Amino acid sequence: MSSEAGTKMAKLLLGVMSLACTVALGAGTAAQFNEMIKFTTYTYSLANYTNYGCHCGSNTLGVPVDETDWCCHEHACCYNQAQMMGCIPETTHYRFYAYEDKIKCIKTPNKCDKEVCECDEEAADCFRKRLDTYNLHFRNMTASASCRGPRPFC
Repeated sequence: MSSEAGTKMAKLLLGVMSLACTVALGAGTAAQFNEMIKFTTYTYSLANYTNYGCHCGSNTLGVPVDETDWCCHEHACCYNQAQMMGCIPETTHYRFYAYEDKIKCIKTPNKCDKEVCECDEEAADCFRKRLDTYNLHFRNMTASASCRGPRPFC
């Protein structure tokens, strides 16, 4: 087997193993989103983003404090859009897989499963891209005391 063929085979095997290991089923959106974040950032989990800055978790006040916080703002906007479609993001179950550093939602005819999964997929990818902006100083912020300015529109 050539070196190139061996590399392709190794990538395919890794992809199949990733698919088998990371398909999230029925544990609830928070658990699924947590798995996406852990896969994309390699370091953090949903707990690292809960009450981060002014827009992560239940915080939704003021101007986002950094690029990571902007990811949370966009995620909240995406969930709002899903809610306007009649979806309940917190109770929606979806399936996804991880392959070659990417998260992909498994196609489904259910519009809510699709919408919420894509919201979480985009946020997890945003966290990965903005990992260098994550600042421990902004963890567990009290939004009412620390967040100022107008909340950006979606």
